[in-house]
Amino acid sequence: MKKTCEVMASTPLFAGLDHDLYVDYCRDTHTHLHGKGQLIVMEGAVCQGIGVIVEGQAARQKYTPTGEYTTLNLLGPGTVYGADLIFSSNKHFPYSLEALTLVKTIFISREDLLALIARSSQLLLNYMAFLSDRGRDQDQRIHLLSQKTLRLKISGYLLSLLEEQLEFEGKTLREALEVPTTSSVVLPVSKEVVARLLAMPRPSFSRELISMEKDGLIRVSGRNIWLMDLHGLACGLYEDCEVD
Repeated sequence: MKKTCEVMASTPLFAGLDHDLYVDYCRDTHTHLHGKGQLIVMEGAVCQGIGVIVEGQAARQKYTPTGEYTTLNLLGPGTVYGADLIFSSNKHFPYSLEALTLVKTIFISREDLLALIARSSQLLLNYMAFLSDRGRDQDQRIHLLSQKTLRLKISGYLLSLLEEQLEFEGKTLREALEVPTTSSVVLPVSKEVVARLLAMPRPSFSRELISMEKDGLIRVSGRNIWLMDLHGLACGLYEDCEVD
């Protein structure tokens, strides 16, 4: 029960709420296990509530009729899925959710969630903020994928990883660009999965990494990427940068 409550408290939906609001749910709920490669959610299934990832990592996948797929984004511990469909007129999942590792999840039915919201106006505000942030994240992804070159896509992705890292330190990417230093980020998944995230072939992704390394922009060591030239990576992505 303690682990479940801790995970729920770490999500954007339940952050800052009194544990008494959902402690009964923590006591009664069960953890679901999903092996690597197993579908947690199948595209087209009806959303009957929200899921929370307790442990492990999953990928939101969009499949084509021929069986090919694109990785839309990654979900780690504390991530909520299905929340954007609870009040939607179309409650069918538009994607599949696949376990990349052993994944543990908990499920909160739509009825239970609505009952909790009825008891807490703060939970409703958290829910609205969550949906707003989800829309912003989608806009950022569209902006990333709309870049015209592989280099700009990869640069944008690496800088987004750095931005997430800086947020935990109370800093911004803009501040890092004003006083550039050598920083490093860690790819959260394999290069093959990152290539899918960026909608590019794995060989093309590897070749561009090598090219960027030769140009002094980055240094690659496995999943560790050293960002050697922040201004060079940012050029073409921000208005105050110019492409040579």
